Amino acid sequence: MIRNARIELNAIGDGQIQVDGVPLRGVRALSLDASLGERPVLRLELAVHDISTLAETAIHIPDDTAATLVALGWTPPPGQPVEEVPDVPA
Repeated sequence: MIRNARIELNAIGDGQIQVDGVPLRGVRALSLDASLGERPVLRLELAVHDISTLAETAIHIPDDTAATLVALGWTPPPGQPVEEVPDVPA
């Protein structure tokens, strides 16, 4: 699936990423690979927490990360509420 991304970063790495006009939250890092004549590839590292005990392992997806995944087409498991990503003022 082809999507349009807009990346705004300042000199210290603060900024915003939008995909198809939707602001993404919960992004820890990004990389962009672009070769002449080829489609660029944007890779995002999202915040996810591994909560392990001796008995079981649970993966916690923070609200910001879940909202970003939904904006990119992910369907959360039943019973997991997901906040809508708010519009960011232009």
